[in-house]
This record gives sequence, structure tokens and C-alpha cells, in this order.
Amino acid sequence: MKLKKALIYLGSFVVLSVMFSVCYYMSYLHALNNFNQRAIERKEQLLALTQMAEPTPIPDENDSQTESVNEKNELIVLPTTKYILEIFNMKSNTTETQELNPPAYLVGLTREQIDEYLATYMSDLPLSEYNKGLISFELERFSDKEIAIKKTYNEDFVPFRFYVVVKDGYVVVFNSDLKSVYSYTHILASGLPEEDRIALSQGIYVNSLEELYSLLESYSS
Repeated sequence: MKLKKALIYLGSFVVLSVMFSVCYYMSYLHALNNFNQRAIERKEQLLALTQMAEPTPIPDENDSQTESVNEKNELIVLPTTKYILEIFNMKSNTTETQELNPPAYLVGLTREQIDEYLATYMSDLPLSEYNKGLISFELERFSDKEIAIKKTYNEDFVPFRFYVVVKDGYVVVFNSDLKSVYSYTHILASGLPEEDRIALSQGIYVNSLEELYSLLESYSS
């Protein structure tokens, strides 16, 4: 009999606990829904007040023209833009055309920015380009669909390729920029004839690898 009463009490407790939990959960959902609804209403009210405070812009007949100009200026090179590189050799009068993916340094640039980049490139040429005789680097065509850039080379315009001089008692070959070293020869200047030492003290300009090898060979013999 006592066991039966205990089971009744236990079952009642479980039922009451479940009912309490369900009621609590339903109350929580109701409160959360009310909170979200009030937040949405406050946001809408704030947005309405902000729009009322902003002055109404006066239409300008030049707006359409301004937008058109801005749209043109905003054209940029995309990763999908076709990149045409034309290489013209003036000495042989030949043109090589390459269709490539746009290089990373051009992606995102406008026409004006590309022109600035090319001008900067020409004002401080890499040594390899200087030695090949790059004389112009120009933008031929520009759109978001395709850009074409033309490089013009002429080896005859390169005044010299190498500069041979004595440094720290040894014969050293500099590149045509007169800054970077092409080769340390390990040839002692003191072992050369006086005429060669005088020429090296003033610096010797060399136009090709053949001439350079011939000159260094004469110092070694």
C-alpha cells in the first residue's frame, strides 16, 4: 500500500515537473518573440526619422553626364580581361603578339593608372630591359574586356652592355647600370701592362659578350 502511494507521489511529481518545464519554455519563446518584434519596430522608427532628417537632393540636369563620365573612369582591368602583349623589334622589323592572362600588377588598375605605371617603368628600366634595348612601353587599347600593350625594342639604341674597371686591385665587370656587378674576374690589375691599367682606371665600355670575353682573355694571356 505504501509502495502504491509512493509511486503515485512520484508520478505526480514527474507530471508537475514536465508541465512546469513546458510552461516555462512557452513563456520564454513568447518573451523572445516580443523582444524581437520590438527591436524591429525600433529599427523601422529610427530609419524613418533618419530619412526625414536628410534633405531631398535637387535634381541636376548634368547628373546623367557626370554619371557617364564616372562610369568610364571606373573601368578597370579584371582577372578575366584579355591581355594582349605586342613586342615590336625595330631592328628586324618584326612583331610578336602574345595573348596572356593579365599580370597581377595590372588587375584593378584604370587606364590612367596603367599609363602612370608604364611611364614609371620606362623611367627606371630593369637591367634586362635596358640591355635588350627597350625604347617604348605603351598602352594601345583599353577596356574591361581587352587591353593591349606594346613594347618596342631596338638593340642599336643600347650605348653599351658592360663596364670594365679596376676595383680593390682586381678587374671587375659591371653591368650597364654601372651599379650591379656582372663578374668578379680575380684578375690582378698589377699584373697587367701599363697601357691596360691606364685604360681600366678610366673604365672600358663593352658592347657585347663576345667583346667582353675577348678583352678578359687578353688580360689572362
